[in-house]
Amino acid sequence: MHDGAGLLPGNAFVVRRGAEDGAVRWVFTCDHPATALDSDEDTVYVALNSGELVALSASDGTVRWRGSLEVHGRPVVALSLVRTGSAELLIGTVDGRILDCSIAAD
Repeated sequence: MHDGAGLLPGNAFVVRRGAEDGAVRWVFTCDHPATALDSDEDTVYVALNSGELVALSASDGTVRWRGSLEVHGRPVVALSLVRTGSAELLIGTVDGRILDCSIAAD
């Protein structure tokens, strides 16, 4: 949500809605807007414009893991991501890279 003073802590969010009725199933609030999102049947993967990646439980929105995206110790921001295999994410970054990342099963 935007405020005339700028982004306020907790004013960015990801919402899961039911396909049948559009009802809110869960809400994950965060301090930075999402830049990319993909999911599988168990997990929702979210990239934030702060450079953070967050994995949420698809069933209830709880955080499974989160961390900062870095390449050679330098922070990068994801602009796109896609779940490509059972343990892979492809992440497109603001500086034009495509990262092939392994993810651990939880």
